[in-house]
Amino acid sequence: MTVRIGMFGGLVGATLAAGTLLPTSILFAANASADWCYSADCVPNVARNVTAGTPCVPQPRRAFAYGLEPAGGTVVCNAAGAWVSAGPLIGVYNVTMPCPALNLSAQGSDGIALQCLDLAYGSLQWAHRAD
Repeated sequence: MTVRIGMFGGLVGATLAAGTLLPTSILFAANASADWCYSADCVPNVARNVTAGTPCVPQPRRAFAYGLEPAGGTVVCNAAGAWVSAGPLIGVYNVTMPCPALNLSAQGSDGIALQCLDLAYGSLQWAHRAD
């Protein structure tokens, strides 16, 4: 004997299945936000209360290299293992995207330190930090 649910039964089953998953996906939506970060306060893994000139441990690929001084100044951990002053940290951006002013600092969405540079005849773009 073959049981046939038909199109209506299939739609009801799909609707019920989607309905049971929907509340779970809504609960986790805030944790997996695609919102961009436009200030130092929302940049992940920034060291706090560090001072220019003190030692730091450089990470591979220059990932998560930024720190903030107690007064709010931005520093970056250079390849020599020291915190050095950097332009203000203004958020999370992606390399080659346009940026608003020379020497500002940002963290790439992949965690890599970026700097706003004039790369092509007055075209300001985010580039990987060289220091």
